[in-house]
Order: sequence, then C-alpha cells, then structure tokens
Amino acid sequence: MSVVVVGGGVTGLAAAARVAAAGVEVTLLERSERLGGSVRTIPFAGRALDVGAEMVVTGQPAAVELCAQLGLGDDLVAPVAAPAHVWVRGRLRPLPAGLMSGLPGGVGSLLRSRILTPAGLLRAGADLMAPSHAPVGDVAIGAIVRDRLGPQVLDRLVDPILGGIHAGRCDDLSAQALMPQAIGALAGGRGLVRGLRAAAHSGPGPAFVTLRHGLGTLTGALAQTLLGCGADLRLGVSATAVCPAAGGGVTVVAADGAELHAGACIVATPAPAAAAILERSSPVAAAELARLRSAASAAVVALAYPAAALADLPQGTGFLTAAGEGRLVRACTWTSAKWRHLAGEPALLKAFVGRAGAPPPAGGDDELAERVHAELAQALALRERPIQTHVERFAAALPQYAVGHLARVARVENTLPEGVELAGAAYRGVGIPACVRSGHAAADRLLERLGLPAPVPISRSHP
Repeated sequence: MSVVVVGGGVTGLAAAARVAAAGVEVTLLERSERLGGSVRTIPFAGRALDVGAEMVVTGQPAAVELCAQLGLGDDLVAPVAAPAHVWVRGRLRPLPAGLMSGLPGGVGSLLRSRILTPAGLLRAGADLMAPSHAPVGDVAIGAIVRDRLGPQVLDRLVDPILGGIHAGRCDDLSAQALMPQAIGALAGGRGLVRGLRAAAHSGPGPAFVTLRHGLGTLTGALAQTLLGCGADLRLGVSATAVCPAAGGGVTVVAADGAELHAGACIVATPAPAAAAILERSSPVAAAELARLRSAASAAVVALAYPAAALADLPQGTGFLTAAGEGRLVRACTWTSAKWRHLAGEPALLKAFVGRAGAPPPAGGDDELAERVHAELAQALALRERPIQTHVERFAAALPQYAVGHLARVARVENTLPEGVELAGAAYRGVGIPACVRSGHAAADRLLERLGLPAPVPISRSHP
C-alpha cells in the first residue's frame, strides 16, 4: 500500500503523518524548497518569530491535540489577557469586551468604546426588539449584520475582525461557511446578539495558543515524524496530473515527467493548483475548483523598535483597521506585549497588509516596510524608526469563501476520481486547526477505502 500526498503545508504534512502512522508508504511532493506553507518561523531580533500563521484556536482541538501527540504540549503558551483596539474615525479605540464573532456581547461595553455614533448605537439596538428568522439559503455575512445591526457595526466591528482574519470583506463572505452560528442565532427568533449570547459557551483555558519556539516547530516535528516512518519527502517537485491507473490505484505525474504509482492520492494544494492537477482526470471537478473565489495575496511585515519607543502604547495586544479608513495596514499585533516569551529588547510589532480584490502589496520589501512604518507611526504616535524589518509575502494564500462556497465544495467532492481526496484551507475552514482536521479527515477516508485500520496517534516516541 502506498499514498502520494501533493503539498507540504500544514494540511499535507498532517495528512501524510496520519497515513504513515497506519503503516502505509508515503511519498510527499512539495513544489517549493521548504515545508510548512503559510507556517514560517524565522530568527528575528534575537527571537524565533512567526511571520505567517502565529497562533491556533483552542476551541478547535485538532492542532492542540496534534502538538501533544508530537511531544510539544509543554511548549504551548497563551497570549497575555489584554484588550485589542480598532483604528476607526482617525484613532485607536478599544474593542468592546465580550465580543462574540465580532459582535458586542453587551450594550455597556459598546457605549464605552465610542466606536459607534449615537445614531449607530440606536440602529444596533433595533436587533434587540425585532424578531428574527434564518435566511433562506446562503447569504453574505455582511447582509446579516447590516440587516440586524446596521452598517456601523458591520464596518467598524465585524468587518475588521472577520473580514480582517480572511483578508476580505464581509459583504463577499459566506455566512454558512464562516459564521454558521449567526444563522442558528437568527433561527431562534430572538435576534442576532441575544441568539449568539444564548448559544455562546467558553471552555476552560485560553482561546488561543502558540508554540514557544514558533509554529515552525510543529511542521518541523511532523516532517521528522514522517522521516522516522520512512516517508519520501521530495522538495522542489510539483505534480501536474493525477489519474486513475489501469490496474487500480492512481498515477501521479510530476513536472519532470516522472510517474508515481500509488494506491491513492491526497491533493493538499491551493484550489487553483488542485484544479490544474485534476483537469485531465476530472474536468468537472477542475471546473468547479476554478470557480472557487481567488485567494487574497498578503504580506506580514515584522518591525523591531527600541523598547522605549513602544513604552507608551495603550494597554492591549494590537489593533484592527475598520473598513473605509483607507489604510494599507489591516491589522497590527504588538508582538512583544501579546506574547510573554517574545518580550525584551528590541520590542516587536507585526503588521498585516493585503486584501481580497486588491493587487498584491506593491513595491520592494524596503518600500513596503517604510509605508507600514509610516502608518504605524501615525496610529501609535511613534517617534523612532525601526532598527530591523522583515517582509514575508504570501501570494494568493488566503482563500475567499464566497456565498455558495460549501455547495461548490460538495460538487467538487462528488466528482473526484476514485482514489483521490482533497484537503486544505480552500474548502471547509481556514487556520491551522481546520487544516489539520482537513488533512486527517482526507487521510482517514483513504485508509478506509484501502481497507486499513484507523491509525494510532502519532508521536515522537512511536511514529
């Protein structure tokens, strides 16, 4: 039995490790010269700094459980418990306490934040009086929030948070795919905010965690586990096609013309690459993949400042930028303040730029870092220049779940060739936990099809 995994990001690594744990021979193809995809940890200002994904959600346990299985559980650390801010109406304002999916959990904190005008507050309050019902079919998140709470809540609270996470706009993002709890809240009939509050529950412990030495230690541990299982990891090798083989199984064609014959294949690449790989064997699936909305290009800009220069920052962990502010920076993390293990001299900030529908961040790295510094200097009243910068670019890296997204994904999955599975952030969830879950689910489906038992948990002591 053998399986080929195409794509060496978090999804592909998690899928490959799960298959290998079941005793299956694994070959992993990664077109770049490094593993990890959107996870990248670099040495910066004397510390190990994540310049891609920087934390995982604990409410989706797949990634935390995987860290524990790999012997990394003791390295998980939580951020400082402090408020965040939103850059709106020309200044930083604290986000209301008790936010639920970008929605305020109470009137008092919303009043104190002064994010909304009096008219905006009155409009938001209408949600508490008007009965609600679930929309028919999929709709945009923006349509729900604007209808129930008005445009100010959308532009100044929900869009900076949810839109910022996905580098898109809530008017273009699917509620079914990204905010199903809002649909459930409306179905209860008591409005959006009260419905969300009734359904909200929080478990013990922090909502987010990261790894003390960077999330690159997670992808590195997965790679080491694969090597310990005898997996063949091929960097700088891309796949151009995957087709059912005449004698059963599949044939994966590499860009150099080599053909790999295997029992099955997991395609864990971005949707455009998956469409190209499947075009020969499943033109219907490839066409549906091509219709998935293009991913946004983004960049992470890390900046190091003398610690004294950031001593007067407001208490908090960073800020989000409201829609309509016309800013390049969509979010900024006060990294040294947010993570205790990254405190010290110099102090660190990270800015996130790039949105769906906009061209990739323009200019060279030095020019982009200079533009980011200029905006941060205005927002944070910085009087000193950074002493070190780093720009990490991610081309078409943030999938956009348009209205009807889940239905399109279902059509793709129903037309895949026998022995081929898809996995990754383009389909049923973004973020590291969703990618791990997607990779594991694809691996389990293939193992079941191959008639193999469920894998034992992977670990360093027992690959």
